[in-house]
Amino acid sequence: MTTSSRKIKLVCGAVLPALLILCLCRAYPLWGWASGTPKEDIALSLKDKVIRDLSSSGLTLAFRIVVTNRAATGRELVRYRYRVIISQKEFLNLDVNLDEPLPIPAARDTLIALPVKISYGLLFGAVGPIEGTGQCDVVGEMVFADERKREEKVGFAYPGEFPIFKDPEVDFMPLKINDLTVGGADIVFRPRFRNQNTYDLIIDRISYRLLFGEKEVLAGLIPGDKSLPRSGERVFSLPFIIDFFDAGKETRELFQKPAIPCRLTGEIEITSAWGNLLIPFDKSQTVPTER
Repeated sequence: MTTSSRKIKLVCGAVLPALLILCLCRAYPLWGWASGTPKEDIALSLKDKVIRDLSSSGLTLAFRIVVTNRAATGRELVRYRYRVIISQKEFLNLDVNLDEPLPIPAARDTLIALPVKISYGLLFGAVGPIEGTGQCDVVGEMVFADERKREEKVGFAYPGEFPIFKDPEVDFMPLKINDLTVGGADIVFRPRFRNQNTYDLIIDRISYRLLFGEKEVLAGLIPGDKSLPRSGERVFSLPFIIDFFDAGKETRELFQKPAIPCRLTGEIEITSAWGNLLIPFDKSQTVPTER
């Protein structure tokens, strides 16, 4: 099969602006479309589905479709229409006319892409909460024209699924002070990471910066196993010694109080079936001390 990256780009460029407000879908028969005309010069088949740009706000689900032209002459994709349905409700009904028809060469395959932009906010507002994985189908037809402008309509109906992703939550356990002197303190800072998803999160790396008040007191990578079980949590221990002569008078004075204002910022790098995710976090909390 021969594919054309230029053609993928052209179709995506035509489709994506119309899909920026999409949520997701469940398929149903549509407009009485058939899977082609009696000539059947053109055939459509789904190559695969790809998740892109996954985040806690949404994702893009791209249906990659192989267009097979069995005719001895070329065709052009001139327009298409499709519906998006979710939870037995029509979410989108769209007709698209291409300003520049897409060439479909004779006697060969051409790969095109139909990207669906999914906004969790719009999705949940339309159908309610979805946990774990959502099911989506896109149903429609593409219209192809030959050199005499005769048209052939080819229907499609493709199911898909997509993850619902939630960022890990971060909070802090009480600050453990093992020893406190005029010159410094022996401390264990204990951040807790919670996985709100119904699947495990495989975490490769957590980088962080820790501040007491306005002063950075520690930075680095959290060691050891960092993966989070589904709907579970993990508490990490970060022991260190703070030197008050380096940290300053303001930091030393914080330890005279029953609680210390802490801020932890950083990034979580996650390996998933949908690609690597880089999740920033920034959590501020006044943390009670434990002596």
